[in-house]
Amino acid sequence: MTSLDEVLTAARVDDATDELTVPEGYGQGRATFGGLVVGACVRSMQRRVTDPRRTLRSISAQLIGAPKPGPTTIRVRLLRASGSVSTLTADLEQGGEVMTHVVGVFGASRPVNESWQSLVPPVAPPWGAVPALEMAGFAPEFTQHFEFRTVGAVPFTGSAEPSVGYIRPRVTCRVRDAAWLACMTDTWWLACITRFAELRPAATLTLNAELHATMEGLDPEAPLLHRGASHVLREGYSLETRELWGVDGRLLVTATELVTIIK
Repeated sequence: MTSLDEVLTAARVDDATDELTVPEGYGQGRATFGGLVVGACVRSMQRRVTDPRRTLRSISAQLIGAPKPGPTTIRVRLLRASGSVSTLTADLEQGGEVMTHVVGVFGASRPVNESWQSLVPPVAPPWGAVPALEMAGFAPEFTQHFEFRTVGAVPFTGSAEPSVGYIRPRVTCRVRDAAWLACMTDTWWLACITRFAELRPAATLTLNAELHATMEGLDPEAPLLHRGASHVLREGYSLETRELWGVDGRLLVTATELVTIIK
């Protein structure tokens, strides 16, 4: 089974261009798993940020098209670099069309002593006490590469409860950087589908995420704790929030998604 270390890393062509071969086995309906293409774009951007103090703080991703397995091109552009912040874009192209567009904001730490966090992690038993799911039936192809341990609502059960559980790649990754976190943010199933009582196809249109902490010091074998909720559904579009937590209680990522209900 392929590691995300390889899947998220494109081959460098020049200062502005990378080539990424999307592997078989990462399908999500007619398209490729969104976390893969967003994470690959993030890694291509972060490799061009020359100041190591500038880490990824925010991404805004538009999943415009449906890339298929095979060769793609990632084109990176620096929009602006100020005294402490660099903003870049990455476009993943296939067949002459832009399939994914990502804006990344990389910022150095500020000399501010105060800090706070009002969000608290979801209540969940230790991850080792939660059995892994057999992902079959509704599950997209890419889920074979991940382990899901749910303690909340599951798809197509008509439940309005939050979608909570542990998630990790089946193959342990050597690199768990911002690109890895961006990928993992989009891995858990969409919260809106737990509210439906029957199979309904849905897809992410946009993903906006803020990164608050790194994986430094966390057990590389431990999963992340995910919490997702669908707050609004109007005219076939769902507004969803997502959080990723370390098993030590640190908040890693908060995100919003715009999801379309296909039919």
